[in-house]
Amino acid sequence: MLDDRQVRRNRADAGFDVIMGDRLHSPTRQVFGYRHWWMGRTYEALWPLANAWSACCTLASLDDHAGVAEVLPLLLRGLPAYHPDGPAVLTGSGAVGFNSTLATTPGGGGDVYFDDNAWLGLALVRHHELVQRNELVRHHQLPGDADPLALAGRLFDFVVSGWSYDDGWAVPGGIRWKADPANRSRNTCANGPAAALAVRLHHLTGDPTLLDWAVRIYSWTRSALLGPDGLYADRISPDGDVVDTRWTYNQGTMIGAGVLLADAIGDPSYLHHARATAAAAMDHFTLDRLVDDNPQAFNAVYFRNLALLDRAVPDPSYAAVAAAYDDVMWDHRVRWTGLFPGDGSPLNRTAPMVQIDALLAGAQPHP
Repeated sequence: MLDDRQVRRNRADAGFDVIMGDRLHSPTRQVFGYRHWWMGRTYEALWPLANAWSACCTLASLDDHAGVAEVLPLLLRGLPAYHPDGPAVLTGSGAVGFNSTLATTPGGGGDVYFDDNAWLGLALVRHHELVQRNELVRHHQLPGDADPLALAGRLFDFVVSGWSYDDGWAVPGGIRWKADPANRSRNTCANGPAAALAVRLHHLTGDPTLLDWAVRIYSWTRSALLGPDGLYADRISPDGDVVDTRWTYNQGTMIGAGVLLADAIGDPSYLHHARATAAAAMDHFTLDRLVDDNPQAFNAVYFRNLALLDRAVPDPSYAAVAAAYDDVMWDHRVRWTGLFPGDGSPLNRTAPMVQIDALLAGAQPHP
């Protein structure tokens, strides 16, 4: 009989085969797009791509997985499709933000979101670490002179360009949700991953300004969006109106940022914050709420950051709830396609489950 880790590993491998299969991935354009037999493909947005990238990196950290090692350079080759500069964007300089949808199709491009680019930056940092540490990944050539770490740094420079300097806004500061000047909301989903990305980049580059940014973003998010129940609200407007919807990924990013800051600065108060948020989240997000109220992509961010906290302060309850959630979702997947249920992007329903299974199989988490 297979032990639990092997069961989860088998599920992760099966999910990886699904997301990289012809139904979800276009080998000619090297981007993800759901194939309809009657009308071609519906190409995926940047947010699902970032989640698939994180899933592949998480799975790759388990061992020398040849299939994932081959895929990571393909993801870099496909990424320029989300920027009007095309392949030149990979080796350019200066701040860069990718569009939310393919920029290389007629009428494409869409808005440019600060949170999308922060998620992508976190995946690229993990990609960089795999290239450095894993000989199998290193031996698969990256396109041109593309450097995942340098690109992640340029993404961060773009993300912090969304910081609000208007002193007339309630709780001045914070990163806005998207680059359109008409957008005035500052969301946890933009600030939490940006704080974590800043710490990760600081760890790899030693740049002290990155740690300053991490503290600044993290502190603002706590002051503006942490509710009396110990959970983070969704967003705040310039007039101070708070949309207090509780999502799993917002709790996850702030848990992860707290863990990273505690390690980077040596201040245990950040770890205390992370543990308090995790305790409140574990009480609030019952299994039913995880399944019914939060999509798979949100829950993958939540569980991978709980896994980061578990490594700092072990608590088996974090993995236990992830396993219970995984079992429910696995039983409800569409057997003939391998896709997981839900609305919206097929990739964003399935790639996050690859990540959750890989984590449960013992993979290294990233924020």
